[in-house]
Amino acid sequence: MPNVRCGLDRLAEYADLLGGKRLGLLTTPAAVTADLSDSIEAVRKLYNLTALYSPEHGVRGDRQAGEAVDTFTDERTGIPVYSTYGHTVDGMTPEQTEHFDILLFDAQDVGCRFYTYLAALMEAMKACAKAGKPLVVLDRPNPAGCTVTAGNVPTDPAKRCIVSAWEMPAQYGMTIGEFARMVNAEEKIGCELTVIPVEGYRRDMTWEETGLFYVNASPNLPNMDSIRLYSGTCLFEGTCLSEGRGTTHPFEIVGAPWIDPYVLADKMNAYGLAGVRFRPTYFMPTFSKHQGKICGGVQVHLTGGSINAPEIGLRLLREAKNLSPAEDFWLYYEKLGYYFIDRLLGGNELRDGEFDPDEILPRWEKVSAEFRERSRAYWLYE
Repeated sequence: MPNVRCGLDRLAEYADLLGGKRLGLLTTPAAVTADLSDSIEAVRKLYNLTALYSPEHGVRGDRQAGEAVDTFTDERTGIPVYSTYGHTVDGMTPEQTEHFDILLFDAQDVGCRFYTYLAALMEAMKACAKAGKPLVVLDRPNPAGCTVTAGNVPTDPAKRCIVSAWEMPAQYGMTIGEFARMVNAEEKIGCELTVIPVEGYRRDMTWEETGLFYVNASPNLPNMDSIRLYSGTCLFEGTCLSEGRGTTHPFEIVGAPWIDPYVLADKMNAYGLAGVRFRPTYFMPTFSKHQGKICGGVQVHLTGGSINAPEIGLRLLREAKNLSPAEDFWLYYEKLGYYFIDRLLGGNELRDGEFDPDEILPRWEKVSAEFRERSRAYWLYE
């Protein structure tokens, strides 16, 4: 039996709040009960579920990263599904809030600022505040853990976007329910917010210690290693190198056709970074960058203990850049007019000259430590 009970497993305890109300549910397939019933089934078994809302990847998990999500009627339940991702605006519209009295939010986060479910939650909170309707977050453990806070903190509100939705570290060391409490207060959103906490959860718990099954939080995060590395290796989404999409180890493997894997592995292993070992590898992505081409690169293997994923990602980025033609490194979306790395970081810190990890990392450590101290006021778990 699991050692914790997620918010979804505690729904019956909140009948006074939820009973007799029209409920909307913004959710993903990884939001499951302890016995693997999905959130849609769990909610409609107990209450009146009238509308579903889909963030990136869809409520049934049938969309790849970045693919637009449609508005449709769910075939199994007959409940309308409204898209909040990938069309003219990202977020919940005023018209969509008319279909519920209370909105439930249940999505398995991965503890990383780049993950678009945070932006989906923020936009839903703003929409509910404008409509004068409550929002209830069904909290879940952070699979990346709540003991490490690391990475850069964007400081320019003008640079906000769906992968950098708020001024928080890349690895932010909170549950998604705690994040909701913090952003609601500090952004003065004014949402009537309730968080149903995880029963029995501690900040130092690993995912394995919770006793919960892991269901892919999104199509390209298939296991705990990929999640624990994601806040670092996701930086390669902003480059012309493959971040391992189209392989069986996305976000554990990075590389490109021009990379010598043995040189890159030797460079990275020389750092002696805690908790990781770099193995030279060749791979051929079946989709995404360099589809059908043989790439050289490294697979990051976790050897045990705590890691600093943003540091791993930054140092790997520097060494990979040293092995790459300048014109083949940073990914530029010509039609949209921006470099994607700037979106991930909320600025052009890494493109401004030849970035030096030894100069950048102390700055990241300082701002992430300051954020952690500020976040304590919103913690639900010790």
